[in-house]
Amino acid sequence: MAVTCTETIAPAQAISFGEATGEGVQREANSEDSAPAAQERMPPSMSLALVYVLIVLLVLNTEIVVPTADDYAKRLGASESFSGLVIALTPFWQGILGVPLNYAMLRCGISIKSMIIIMAAGSVAGNVLYALAGLMQSKCTILISRAMIGICQCQLAGPIYIARSVGVKRRTKVMFVFSSLTGVALCGAPLIASLLEIFVKELRIGDLLLNSDTMPGWFMAVVYFIYMLLIVFCFEDSSRDETSLSPNLLEEGESCWKPGLWVCLFASFLSTTTKTMCVVFFVKLSEQTWGLSISSTGFALAGAMALVTAGSFANSAVTTYVEDRRGLLIGCLCAAISAVLTFHFGDSWNTTSTIIFMLGFLLMQSFFCVVKNYGYALVPKIVPPQWKDRTTTANSVALQLGRGLGAQLGAVMSITGFAASQVLSYFLLAGLVAVFSKELRQHEKAM
Repeated sequence: MAVTCTETIAPAQAISFGEATGEGVQREANSEDSAPAAQERMPPSMSLALVYVLIVLLVLNTEIVVPTADDYAKRLGASESFSGLVIALTPFWQGILGVPLNYAMLRCGISIKSMIIIMAAGSVAGNVLYALAGLMQSKCTILISRAMIGICQCQLAGPIYIARSVGVKRRTKVMFVFSSLTGVALCGAPLIASLLEIFVKELRIGDLLLNSDTMPGWFMAVVYFIYMLLIVFCFEDSSRDETSLSPNLLEEGESCWKPGLWVCLFASFLSTTTKTMCVVFFVKLSEQTWGLSISSTGFALAGAMALVTAGSFANSAVTTYVEDRRGLLIGCLCAAISAVLTFHFGDSWNTTSTIIFMLGFLLMQSFFCVVKNYGYALVPKIVPPQWKDRTTTANSVALQLGRGLGAQLGAVMSITGFAASQVLSYFLLAGLVAVFSKELRQHEKAM
């Protein structure tokens, strides 16, 4: 009996071991075959397009009030610094509460699609409240509405979706396009604000509910509602990354909070601080020093941002040939050198000084985009795959805090302080990139 059992069990064990060994070899082979495919993966084109649209809406929702914020503040009896606060509150609350809220929602198992729908609904409500503030004649209502819009911006959805759905070999270019689309929004915001003002004036609408100050709120509410419907019917969620949001899978002693990551976070913070500062300062300079109207300022800013955006998209074509950390260093040095052209001494402006200022303004804005784009792309690349979501969250917080600070600084800064801050900031960043260059290499397990 014992022998029979032994003879019966042994072959079974042999077959089991053979099958297990075969399956193990097969899985290993499949893993090796699928590694290049994983690095080249791309999400559905419609879903990626909607993620691209999302970043345009986020920036547009922040910047569309820039040309009219000062006029809106004066109409309610507020000061110049209040208009800067109106602009700054949205990115500030987005960084302080909005991005952490998005991260918490993802940790709780809420899908990216559901998160976008919830946040878009909140943005609709916030924009309607902003538009109604004129009727209420309430400064407090404006501040609450802008804070509400910031909390519901859903900044984290795009970078997380790209980090999960796009392979590491294609991620830099996709991130470049994603980040460059902020330029489209920066171009579209003043243009739309100017067209809305002309529309209101042509129809001779000027009551408390519908005027050039409240129209941006009504416009963004409608746009966000349409976008929410598109997400419901056309967006396909990303497959959940096996390593994302899973601290238990971290290797012993491996951490992401290294100097290289801090340099990238500082690059993101600085690029959005200076870029937003430029936009707000340009509006202030145009309307208060050059004497341009709201619509003229809007068209001038839209034209400038169109050139900057074109340059940013052109830079995305060379990402294949330039190493990320080298591109970041070149962008910092070029931004600092370009900012020298924005120095202006004296109170008078002639044609030559205006042209030199605009040339420096356009060049440094273009290189700010390069710095931000490379910082955006490097963050999920230089850390272990398990840390992608967490570091992307930290990067989004840095971006929004930078936008908030830049809006406030741009409203109060002088021309000399404006130019000096740009030059010194980017030379400092270039030095940090050069010193910690080895920390900016792609992680060996990046996917």
